[in-house]
Amino acid sequence: MRQTVSWISIISQISVQVPIEFLWKLATLGLVLIATWIISIALRRFISKAIGKISKNVASQASRFATWLIWLIGILVGLHQLGLELTILLVILVLGGIIVAIALRDVMSNMASHEAITAYTPFKIGDWVQVGKCFGRVVDITWMDTILITPDNEMIYVPNSKMTKSIVINRTVPGGIRISVPLTVDKALDISLVEKSLLEIGTELSEELIPGSKPEVSITNINNSSIELALLLKINNPAKERLITSEVLKKAKRRLDEIQRKTSL
Repeated sequence: MRQTVSWISIISQISVQVPIEFLWKLATLGLVLIATWIISIALRRFISKAIGKISKNVASQASRFATWLIWLIGILVGLHQLGLELTILLVILVLGGIIVAIALRDVMSNMASHEAITAYTPFKIGDWVQVGKCFGRVVDITWMDTILITPDNEMIYVPNSKMTKSIVINRTVPGGIRISVPLTVDKALDISLVEKSLLEIGTELSEELIPGSKPEVSITNINNSSIELALLLKINNPAKERLITSEVLKKAKRRLDEIQRKTSL
C-alpha cells in the first residue's frame, strides 16, 4: 500500500513539473514518427515493385531516396509539433533539397536524358551509332547509360546525359551506308584498267552490298606522279566497314601490282 502511494506521489510530482501540453506534444511526435515509419515502408515496397521491373539498381536508389525524403518530412513535422518555427523548418527543407539535388545531379541528369531518348527515339536498340569516338551497336538503354557493343566485341557504357548533349550519328538507315575506300595509284598506269579492276573487286563483294547497288569509282585528286581514287560501296552492316575496307585494299594491291607488271613489260 505504501509502495502504491509512493508511485502516485512520484507521478504527481512529474505531472506538476512537466506541463501536460508538452506531454501531448511528445505523444504527437511519437505518433508522427510511427506514421512516418509505416509510410516509408509502404512507399519503399511500392517503388520496388513499380521500378524493379525496369532496373533493380534504379529501384534501390529511388526507394532509398524516397525513404530519406519521407523521414525528413516526418522529422520536420514532428519538430513542428514541439513548437519549432515553421519558417525554420522550410529553410531546413529547402537547404536539404538543394544538398540532395547537388549530390544527385548526375543521376537526375541521366534519368532525365533517358526520358528524352525514349520520347524522341533518335536511336533504338539494335541501331549502329557513333558518339564522339565511340562506335557500336546499341544493346540496351538503362536509366543511367546507353550500352554499346563495338565491332571488336567490347562493351561501352555511355552516360545518357552525354548521348543527349553530343552529336549522335545513327548509321543504321534503310538504305545502308556508303563507304569510301581510298587508293593512290601511279599516274603512269592505265586509269581505265585500274577502274575496271576496282569495279571487279566491288562486284566480288556483292554479298556485303545492298541489293541493287553497284560499286562506283571516283577520282578525288591528281598529282604530278599519282592519282587518288576512291572505291564507293553501299554496305548493309556498318560493323563490317573496316573488314570490307581491308579486303578491298588487299585485293587492290594484288590487282594493281599485276597491272604494274604488265605495264613494265
